[in-house]
Amino acid sequence: MEIMMAQDFQDLTGQVIKKMMDVIHEIEHQLVQVLIDNAPGAHARETLQRKAEDQWKSDNARRNEELLNGPQVKDNVPDTVSGQDQVDDLLDELGF
Repeated sequence: MEIMMAQDFQDLTGQVIKKMMDVIHEIEHQLVQVLIDNAPGAHARETLQRKAEDQWKSDNARRNEELLNGPQVKDNVPDTVSGQDQVDDLLDELGF
């Protein structure tokens, strides 16, 4: 039961962190847009707009790529479970 509660807490914490990161990225985007809107000169404004859009696209692409890859498991770490067989062995040892 304690394990389930700990996992729920971790899941909720991860959701809160993700939502906060989304809010922070949106605020950053809005602040950059305010800077662009108040930049002197049309040429400077267009240049800043292009740079901001490129940065925004690359950030979104990077975040999407991270989501598609999921959590990464390092095989060379001794405490890392790398397969279902190890999980089954552990459960057998514990009597489940």
